[in-house]
Amino acid sequence: MIQNRRQNRLILTRKIQIIPLGEKEEIDRVYKYLRDGIFYQNKAMNQYMSALYIAAIKDISKEDRKELNRLYSRVSNSKKGSAYDKSIEFAKNMNLGYVVKQVKQDFANSCKNGLLCGKVSLPTYRKNNPLLVHVNFVRLRSTNYHQDNGMYHNYESHTDFLDHLYSKDLEVFIKFANNITFKMIFGNPHKSAYLRSEIQQIFEENYKVCGSSIQIDGKKIILNLSMDIPKQELELDENIVVGVDLGLAIPAMCGLNTNDYIRQSIGSKDDFLRIRTQLQSQRRRLQKSLASTSGGHGRQKKLKPLEKLKDRERNFVKTYNHYVSKNVVDFAVKNKAKYINVEDLSGFDSNQFILRNWSFYELQQFITYKAAKYGIEVRKINPYHTSQICSCCGHWEEGQRIDQAHFKCKSCGAELNADFNASRNIAMSTDFV
Repeated sequence: MIQNRRQNRLILTRKIQIIPLGEKEEIDRVYKYLRDGIFYQNKAMNQYMSALYIAAIKDISKEDRKELNRLYSRVSNSKKGSAYDKSIEFAKNMNLGYVVKQVKQDFANSCKNGLLCGKVSLPTYRKNNPLLVHVNFVRLRSTNYHQDNGMYHNYESHTDFLDHLYSKDLEVFIKFANNITFKMIFGNPHKSAYLRSEIQQIFEENYKVCGSSIQIDGKKIILNLSMDIPKQELELDENIVVGVDLGLAIPAMCGLNTNDYIRQSIGSKDDFLRIRTQLQSQRRRLQKSLASTSGGHGRQKKLKPLEKLKDRERNFVKTYNHYVSKNVVDFAVKNKAKYINVEDLSGFDSNQFILRNWSFYELQQFITYKAAKYGIEVRKINPYHTSQICSCCGHWEEGQRIDQAHFKCKSCGAELNADFNASRNIAMSTDFV
């Protein structure tokens, strides 16, 4: 995921598996440290979030708000006093300031989205919410002037490190809090080539590591490594806009506001739904066979194949969205477009077959963060009538979109591919949401 930080920089987050070094006793200690830390952190975050909400509803004074924030900025056993439950034991060496900052930010965003008007519900931090990690525990160890922690390797020189960068035996470590050392797992050198290149950029100090987070996914420990990276400088034309029509027959059709012919269709509904529905059918059959399974350890063991199947399904959709979003952004870069317009699909009927089987929201997220790397802005537009307006003359009339693939204007007579016509209308739209 990528977010804007400054005008010429971005925050990029990568998921990397890490394993603790040591014997079984040490590994058990690390898992307990992380699990307890995650549990108590999220309990504390929920307490603070509830307190902010109550304070907002009661409209307490500015001074009382300051005192409230001070009380929640101290650990539960602080001699100066704390508002946290005494049972909350924060993970040793973890920074409470990160927790406070995150809750404040989440609360502010929820208020902007209508929390106090009842439009959205109060955010809650579930048990799988990751442990927030201070930058000093994950940054480059050689640049950590505050403490002897962070990312490092044991190669004799940077040249030696580069010689191993794309090999299976690459070894990079993190000296973490509470005397814990992790080894980073990169997997297949070919599949992880881009990630390895980013690690190289960190060691060459072109990318700066930021505050990150750690989560436990099953038996795996995952580091969500955040990096501050420079945008790639491109000469983009403010007058060129890419329109993206997310459709049924063609997952994504790209068109331009400045050209009647240039287009790119990305993906195939048949390929996507064929694999997705196969996985769903397997899942339903497995669920049916497990319906009569009784409780206990045996049931948990039998449920593992179902969980693996669910993971396969989620990973397939995510991979497909990465593929589509990359091609959309590549089309924009190739045509030097400063903007990408997409339809706001938040009000669409989620019961439609294609919408149930494809996360359009995730796809739009991927397009947004990939575009941000090049300084391309993604804007949402009102989808009303984008498929019924003629992109050639602007005439609107019901029935101009004959079927899924064909559009014929009843005014100027233009005959166009219906998805391409919609993508051009999206590109030319200024009805932003």
